Amino acid sequence: MTSRRHGMAVTAIALLVAVSLAGCTTSSSGSRATLYDSNDAMALDSTDIVVGTVQAESVDGDATVATVVVENTPGNPSLGSNVDAEAGTIQVGDEIEVRQQIDEKLSTGTQYLLYLTPTMLPGDAADQYYITGAEAGMYVRDGDVFRRVITDSGDTLSETISISE
Repeated sequence: MTSRRHGMAVTAIALLVAVSLAGCTTSSSGSRATLYDSNDAMALDSTDIVVGTVQAESVDGDATVATVVVENTPGNPSLGSNVDAEAGTIQVGDEIEVRQQIDEKLSTGTQYLLYLTPTMLPGDAADQYYITGAEAGMYVRDGDVFRRVITDSGDTLSETISISE
């Protein structure tokens, strides 16, 4: 009798796990270790913040790599008020590569405000950047403002950002 109860308990647990997992879905935002409660918090995790236009896209294994020409470096509070004075930061006119492994990709010919971090990958990818928080740090130009591309990422961020140029 004990063996039968044990078997029923194991079956019940397995069923609960299966039902729980079946209810889990993955959104385009995926799973991340950090969800940001402000743009300032996201800026602190970023080495650079840039405004740039995507010039080209390519595929590198399971990632898409966008070539972005930097048109503005609005600044990063964590690096001080003058980002350009910091060693190793991105400068206006630089052509950078942004590596993405998410559903919502940067589009060629479109201008973005991007919060960036180095990939720290080996080889050629070492000079590339990730968008901070996968898609959290990706804002697209919409008239006079930049609008969040993914609004259901779980982050508490500004829906729009205005950059005076």
